[in-house]
Amino acid sequence: MFERILVAVDGSLDADAAVRAATTIARSGDSSVDLCHAFRIPEQYRSDLDDAAEDALREDGENALAHAVRVAGDAGVDARSHLLEEGNPAEAVLDLAGSLGASLIVLGVRGKSPDMVRPMGSVSTAISQGAKCSVLLVRRKPGE
Repeated sequence: MFERILVAVDGSLDADAAVRAATTIARSGDSSVDLCHAFRIPEQYRSDLDDAAEDALREDGENALAHAVRVAGDAGVDARSHLLEEGNPAEAVLDLAGSLGASLIVLGVRGKSPDMVRPMGSVSTAISQGAKCSVLLVRRKPGE
């Protein structure tokens, strides 16, 4: 049913839960899995940051992807990784999904508001509203 699955990761426990859900689906349907991490430095801040800060953001993204590849590998699934550095993160994920022909995007849901007024993060919301394929939002169980 889902031939190509794209998982957006950020190095969080929520992202790990999304990778585990994607690998479960992939194993049951012989699907391929792609992992991506998107970051962007807004132009108005770019001049205030030195190269070391940008390199640190890039390294954090590479580390998040390497970790997600290990999580997928532990579940018996080989996954390709993509570091997305340009544009709005949600738009970058949607663009990659389109170019890969993804049939499913999987995301961890991170509601950061303590009162849960916002039960989903802004990137999750934008991707779920803009995707041209199915989207699975994975909520981590308390204590995971």
